[in-house]
Amino acid sequence: MGTLRELRKFKSTLILILAPVLLLPIILFTPGELYSEMACAYTILLMAVYWITEVVPLAVTALLPLVFYPFLGILKAKTVSVEYLKDVNVLFLGGLTVAVAVEHWNLHKRIALKVLTLVGAKPRWLLFGFMITTAFLSMWISNVATTAMMIPIAQAVLDELVSEQNGKSSDSSGDSGRSTPKDDPIPSVHIHEPHDVHPSSHVVCPAQPNLLVTEIGNIGEAQQLGARLAGHNDPSVMYVPNNDTSSPPAYSFVATEDDTNEVHLSLPTSVCSQKPEKYSKSSSQVEQKRNSEDTLEGPDASTAQLIQDSDMFERTFSQRMDQEKRNQGLAKALTICVCYSANIGGTATLTGTGPNLIMAGQFRTAYKEAPEIDFGSWVFFAFPGMVLFLMISWLWIQYLFLDLNWKEIFPCWSRRSPMTREEEQMDAVIKRQYSALGRMSFAEISVFCLFILLALLWLTRDPGFVSGWGSLPIFKKGYVSDASVAMLITFILFVFPSKRPNFFCCRAKNDAREMAPVPPLLTWKVVQQKMAWNVILLLGGGFAMALGSKESGLSKWIGSQMTPLNTIPSGWANLICCIVICALTQCTSNTATATVFLPILAELAEVLRVNPLYLMLPSTVITSYAFMLPVSTPPNAIAYSYGHLTMMDMIKAGFIMNIIGILVAMFSVHAFGGAAFHVFEDCPSWLDTDMCSTNQTAVLNNATAAM
Repeated sequence: MGTLRELRKFKSTLILILAPVLLLPIILFTPGELYSEMACAYTILLMAVYWITEVVPLAVTALLPLVFYPFLGILKAKTVSVEYLKDVNVLFLGGLTVAVAVEHWNLHKRIALKVLTLVGAKPRWLLFGFMITTAFLSMWISNVATTAMMIPIAQAVLDELVSEQNGKSSDSSGDSGRSTPKDDPIPSVHIHEPHDVHPSSHVVCPAQPNLLVTEIGNIGEAQQLGARLAGHNDPSVMYVPNNDTSSPPAYSFVATEDDTNEVHLSLPTSVCSQKPEKYSKSSSQVEQKRNSEDTLEGPDASTAQLIQDSDMFERTFSQRMDQEKRNQGLAKALTICVCYSANIGGTATLTGTGPNLIMAGQFRTAYKEAPEIDFGSWVFFAFPGMVLFLMISWLWIQYLFLDLNWKEIFPCWSRRSPMTREEEQMDAVIKRQYSALGRMSFAEISVFCLFILLALLWLTRDPGFVSGWGSLPIFKKGYVSDASVAMLITFILFVFPSKRPNFFCCRAKNDAREMAPVPPLLTWKVVQQKMAWNVILLLGGGFAMALGSKESGLSKWIGSQMTPLNTIPSGWANLICCIVICALTQCTSNTATATVFLPILAELAEVLRVNPLYLMLPSTVITSYAFMLPVSTPPNAIAYSYGHLTMMDMIKAGFIMNIIGILVAMFSVHAFGGAAFHVFEDCPSWLDTDMCSTNQTAVLNNATAAM
């Protein structure tokens, strides 16, 4: 056992060395006529092992085709290199650059806070505001950046709510609007971190946890975070009253989980922040209380007073417990809704998340004659399903963590209830943070206008149902793509001024500054620091892998092995694929799952004689629906790190979310896939496969025989 324990420390090294050795028989013991296919299979399987285990960064693994394909004689190095900067990669680069500009000028926070001020502070509508804002932002910027920005805002709202309930005056008058997770957590939900002993009451008070505020670029970091935090979950919890009689009774959790058998109380922030003198009673106070008790008239009066105090204590205790339960439910709901909305929202646009672009690039590589998957057609297919899933998720999270009150959801059916004091406090903190941002600067307005312009140009280039601006006579057919538009806006960001120019006619009347050059909206230093270069390499590795699979003949060989599956109805095959992909993406990287399995789904579609997009579209969307575990996606890990959620909370909520997600994805491909991509067209003209040729020959023979 000791040896095994020591070997586990070197697990990554062992996998790194043993995986290529153990896979060697695929090449060594294969027939000569299948050498190219098996050499490509060796490369793909090795990449899959490294991607799943993450023994090296995902982007580094994506570079392996540049090594193995030339050395094994599969493809030339110059052919493989082209795949790492295809049109789709450039599109993603442009989209990320615009996202960097939005984050750099804090425009995303202004949008988020503005929406939250509009929806109000009712818990369920506050939840709705967080969800739609997070989903909208994740359509354009990375899911991780969106989550890392939205959860601190939710935390600030929760802190204000709890400080009001504890009778504290809010100390946030100087709030800059840039809330961070370093604020005190709500008292009812506590992660056992390093702790301090209160000097007067001798109560163990929690020290401030070191919460995650930076973006996670690798799912392995999220895995380590989830494993570390999971060890802090405490199943044994009870409540005890606070002994401070100078304020309304307060109660909180008690836990005994450490080896030292210390008793840990997660008291309200007011308890652990007040000075020790407030928790000690002087001898004169004790004597005064004793004298007041002696003035009671006889034992009956003392007994009556005791019963009265007991009833008051029970009522106060019950009220406090109800309040703690509501606080805990609201904290769980606001935290989990952000990470779920980020995962859902990213599916609505082609540039919203990596798997969408991987599917578009692999489809273009495998079927060069097929119509292009552009931004507008993807939005037409995916956006309605995203909205539907978001609404269902909103109701499900309410049911799970809050009370599902239909009268508040549809206020037109009943009288609108006034805001409580707690809701007023939450509304105040959101408005205060929004006011702290000040007026929109020249740079924010410029970035916002360029952002809207980019979205409009993407959507109207080739809408499908009408001719877009891309088909104008001034442009050659097929020359302009979404990547061209993205690069146009990117170039403008690097040259457009971030302040109003102060020279000649552009100078403001009251501007007394000396004429000088104005810095642009973006500089290369900012982009270099914030750009997700690793994702671009990951996309390129997936495209290179797909090209090698096609050119080596591996794709055809896989298709021939799946021939017995051609009797399965296409609808059932689609559902099975969605379930398998959904299960795999819970514990592996979304991009890795899409890169490995989408080519297999394309081959399966050819065997079933259906449009490959019929299987690829819903499975691509499903790869982003990883809801069950903290390690499933970095947004999940960020939400889990705040300590409001337990592992069972995520499993219970995520399991139903996954089922709903599969059904929504199936609904989307059947309701909108036909209009957007003609997915119900069996054996389309651009699908050059033996299966379709055999089927067409059989149809012609039957028609001839009938004549």
